[in-house]
Amino acid sequence: MWKYIIIGSVVLFGTAAFIFHKNLEALTAPSGEVAAIQTQYQDAVTKNKNISLDKTIKAYSDMRTEWLNERKGKADSEKADFDTKSQEVEEEISQLSARYDAIEGDFKRLREELDNTLLGVSKSVGLEEESTDPEEVASHVAELMNENIELEKKVAQEEATITALGSQLEDLTKKIADAKLLQQQRQNRISPADLKCTVLKTDPEWNYVILDAGIDKNIVIGSRLAVMRGDKKICELNMTLVEANRSSGDVVYNTLLPGECVKAGDTVVSVQPDKK
Repeated sequence: MWKYIIIGSVVLFGTAAFIFHKNLEALTAPSGEVAAIQTQYQDAVTKNKNISLDKTIKAYSDMRTEWLNERKGKADSEKADFDTKSQEVEEEISQLSARYDAIEGDFKRLREELDNTLLGVSKSVGLEEESTDPEEVASHVAELMNENIELEKKVAQEEATITALGSQLEDLTKKIADAKLLQQQRQNRISPADLKCTVLKTDPEWNYVILDAGIDKNIVIGSRLAVMRGDKKICELNMTLVEANRSSGDVVYNTLLPGECVKAGDTVVSVQPDKK
């Protein structure tokens, strides 16, 4: 009994082992289900990696595109600024060029005017040959100016001499006129109109008066002088003697105020003849 059981068990175990082996071969074979699952798993892993890589690449591409767009915007802005500045610089260069041309034209015109002026000056200052050399003309003009300064100094000296001689002439003319007037006054027996002196002493007995002035104030012998006390004329004197700084005269009786007499300290002035 046990023999059959053992044989059956061996047969069952062998069959099971065979089936397990076949199933294991089916599972582990290159074309088996496990290989297919492994292949699918590997494909899924690879696909997932590829998807992550694509996302990374896309994100990097988007970031790079955004960066490139930003750089392009900045570059476009800088290019626009550069173009604007370049245009402004070109306009400024054009304006400067026009100004330069105008200045150059003015310089040429001024140079021609200067040359013509120098030619005219060289003629007027007496250069032997007409010249447009500024230094040569200026040197000759400086020489002429120095000569002119010397001439002006001489003229000034001559004018000063003439002025001094004129002053001396005026003094001499005045002295001659005064001398002529004095001579005429002496001939007419008239003392100067501006005469003013003082009585020093009197002699009531002889009606004789001495004054503190004489030839020094041009008192003329024979002239009439008036003795004043304030605004009142006391009498008139007839001068009989004239010395250097003293003179004397007699009281003219018919001119003496009644009850008055000449006193020391009275003022004496000239009596001028009536003008007809």
